[in-house]
Amino acid sequence: MLSIIICSIKNNISAKLIDNIQITIGLEFELIVIDNSKNTYSIFSAYNEGVRNSKGDILCFMHEDILFRTQDWGRKITDYFDDDSIGLIGFAGTHFMPSVPVYWVSTPFVTECSLRTEKIDFVHTGFPNSKSIVDAVAVDGFCFFVRKSLFPEISFDENTFKGFHLYDMDICMQVLNIGCRVCICKDIFIQHSWVDNPNKKGMELFEKNLQLFFNKWEKSFPVSRGMSDIPPYMLERINWLFYQAWDSKQVRKSIPYKLGSALLFPLKWLKSKC
Repeated sequence: MLSIIICSIKNNISAKLIDNIQITIGLEFELIVIDNSKNTYSIFSAYNEGVRNSKGDILCFMHEDILFRTQDWGRKITDYFDDDSIGLIGFAGTHFMPSVPVYWVSTPFVTECSLRTEKIDFVHTGFPNSKSIVDAVAVDGFCFFVRKSLFPEISFDENTFKGFHLYDMDICMQVLNIGCRVCICKDIFIQHSWVDNPNKKGMELFEKNLQLFFNKWEKSFPVSRGMSDIPPYMLERINWLFYQAWDSKQVRKSIPYKLGSALLFPLKWLKSKC
């Protein structure tokens, strides 16, 4: 069975989402909705509560602003987890994290697979690979799956972090740290309606969590997965570029996840040489 865990800003999720899950999932599931309408939980504590209440072997952590557009996606996911080496599966993420505190979208090698509107397919693979599932370092939190058997060894770190950011990247690093694979699935399409409109307080908490994440995992960086075709010297060069950019005063004043803009030209050039 698959357990779906949602932290909701309302006391329940929409009937449209429930109907969508029921029609498309293709197997037995349970739905666990954490009522966060009164802002009682951080995303970390809400998801830990969901884990404690879950009965499934595979846990799905998802936002309430998505819809599944691939039939029998639940069966596809459970089939992927037949590979015992896989610990976590998401739908967008990075294959590389440098030795500076940046969000995953600022890294040069990303894979994303989702539908941004009803009509337009959005499939962006910054690091080309023909496989339907590829190894990664971190995934985005709008929807991802974790093997429940891992949770005696991992948890959403509510002691270190507050609020609603970096839970996804941190849990991925925990999964990698215990020797399991983090993967991105490219044959399930999800419509994601989220729009980025952060306020000042939210951005300050995001930046704080980003620095805490880097401090926690600093000794693990740089780290890459699914990039065996990229020469080590090239990864060292990319890491050096990130360090040089981050060290400049101009970049330090910018929003961390905008860092990729400062590196756009040199990283595109490097990727063209791979």
